[in-house]
Amino acid sequence: MIEILGIKVYLYGLLIGIGIWLAIEIALVRKKTQAEKKLLEKVFPWVVLGGIVGARLYHVIDFWARYYSFDPIKMFYVWEGGLGIWGAIAGGVMAVYIYCLTKKLNFLKVLDDLIVGVPLAQAIGRVGNRVNGELFGKNGEPLFAYEAVLNLILFVILVYISGFRVKARNDRIPTAGVYFLGYGLIRIFLEGMRPEEIIWKIGGIPTAVIFGVVAIITGVWIATARKNSNRRS
Repeated sequence: MIEILGIKVYLYGLLIGIGIWLAIEIALVRKKTQAEKKLLEKVFPWVVLGGIVGARLYHVIDFWARYYSFDPIKMFYVWEGGLGIWGAIAGGVMAVYIYCLTKKLNFLKVLDDLIVGVPLAQAIGRVGNRVNGELFGKNGEPLFAYEAVLNLILFVILVYISGFRVKARNDRIPTAGVYFLGYGLIRIFLEGMRPEEIIWKIGGIPTAVIFGVVAIITGVWIATARKNSNRRS
C-alpha cells in the first residue's frame, strides 16, 4: 500500500485495475466501427462485475474453513488480495453469456472480441501477487513470474491469431477457444509446483486442475462450434 495526498492506494488493487483497463482498451482498439465499440462498451461493466464476484467467491469458498469462517466480514475486503482467477473467468464468461442471451447477440463472437487482452490482464495481476508476497512454489519458485510470462506468450498468440484467416477456407481462428485451451494447459502445468498445503482439492484432485481440464474441453468445443458455424454459412 502507498499513500498519495492522504489517499491510501493498494498496489494489488491498482494493478488489477490497470490490467482490466488494458484488456478493455485492447478489445476496443481492434474494432473499426463506433457501433462495434459501443456494443463492447455496454458489455464491459457486466463482465467486470461478473469477474470480480466470481473471483472473490472462488477464493472465499477455498479459504472459508481456514480463514473466513472465523471473520466473515473479511470476505468483502477485496483490496487485501484474494481473487481466484478461475472464478473470475467463469464469472466473466457467464456475464457475457447472459448479456448476449438477453440482447440476442452472438455469444462466441462477442467472447472472441473481449478475450484477446485477458492474458495480459492476468499477467499484470500476477505482478500483484508478488506485491502481496503470494504465489511461490513448494521449493520457493516464483510461480507468479512463471505464470505471468506464460500469460504474456498466450497474449501474443491471441493478438496474432485474432486477425488471422486461413485463406484456404476463410475460417476465423476462434480466439476464445485458443485462450481456454492455452490457459487450461498453463494452469495444469504449474499446479504441481504449488505447495501442497495451499492447494484446494475436490475428491483429492486439485480444483485448478479440474477447471483446467474443463477449460481445455471448452476450448475444443468452441473451435468445433465455430467450424460447424462456418460450414453452415
